[in-house]
Amino acid sequence: MRAFSRHHTAWSVALVAGALAVLRAPVRPFIVAHIATARLDLVLATSLCLLASAFGLQQYRQRRRAQLLAAAASAEAEQGRALVSELELLVTFGRALGNALEPAATRQIFWRFMPSFAGNRELWMVTRRRDRWDSFVHEATASTVLAREDIEAMATRALSAFGDGTDQAAGVSVENNLCFPMVIGNATVGVVGVRNAPRVSASERHALGAATSLLAIAIRNSQLLAQTQESSIRDSLTGCFNRAYAMEALSAELRRARRTSRPVSVLVFDVDQLKSINGRYGHLTGDAILSTIGAHLSSTLRGTDIKCRIGGDEFLIILPDTRLDGAEHVARSLVTALSCLRVPAATTAVSPAISVGVVVASKGESDPQAVMSEVNDALARDKRGGRSRYSVSLLVSAV
Repeated sequence: MRAFSRHHTAWSVALVAGALAVLRAPVRPFIVAHIATARLDLVLATSLCLLASAFGLQQYRQRRRAQLLAAAASAEAEQGRALVSELELLVTFGRALGNALEPAATRQIFWRFMPSFAGNRELWMVTRRRDRWDSFVHEATASTVLAREDIEAMATRALSAFGDGTDQAAGVSVENNLCFPMVIGNATVGVVGVRNAPRVSASERHALGAATSLLAIAIRNSQLLAQTQESSIRDSLTGCFNRAYAMEALSAELRRARRTSRPVSVLVFDVDQLKSINGRYGHLTGDAILSTIGAHLSSTLRGTDIKCRIGGDEFLIILPDTRLDGAEHVARSLVTALSCLRVPAATTAVSPAISVGVVVASKGESDPQAVMSEVNDALARDKRGGRSRYSVSLLVSAV
């Protein structure tokens, strides 16, 4: 072990010099005894000054070094406390997201926690579903108002940069916004954006990246849950609800109509001679006809109308708050519009023809099976009277 460190060098040199100066005079005590006392006092004074200066310098260096070590320890402790606080916030954020199964709940948690990670800078988020931008949330400041189109454009650019190999957690700078793509595996969930003013520090960027990763997992889980629930109630070929959901929805609409005294109409139609089309052109052509019908229903009917496929070629449509004249209009429109569709089949094209039964539930009706029986009777009368038309049930009075 070294007796002296480099911090003691000056002190050591001064000590040796002082000692030599003091001891130099007594080497020949009997010869130099007559030397003037003033000279000896001068030597002693000089030596003491050297020793005092060296000692003071050493003390200053020790105090300065102690101060620097204390400042470094304080900064390290503060950094540790900040890291612990950040980890605690991330854990709390992750737990909250774990309990959020609905998109609305996820958005609430986003606004509750993300401003803390972003240092209360301006925030926005867009989510992506089925290759298109879906949900959009934005908190505008007094000086900045971003249009949805501008945010979606920045999000698209951020995803392109991420595809080029950018680190997801590091973010992507786009038009003075720091964007964090949310990608889980091969699924693009969305993008979170933070206004980069004041400039986001490295530690804040790291925290935002970690928080965005947790958010991406939660959003993806909610999307998968929604897809699972949707696939259990929807027909994959047509996109319409299945029979089980149709009966539940009809029962619910009948109860609502009874409670509010509002009308509810029900349509049932099937594709005329679909078996013959399958036999002549193949089942792929028949599937194409059903898929085309489902797409037409989705694009032309109201969002509140409930479109269902309840059999092989049979569809049910529930029309809330719709009287007899409105239901007849929908029936006529369907008969006309579907007959104009052209579905490719081998070397030709096929236009589907449908027969429609129409029922308007009577006041106080609450039995979905009774309504289904009546509307099926109307459909049967339609077919007996000739195809490609509609028939209104006479067993149920309009409200």
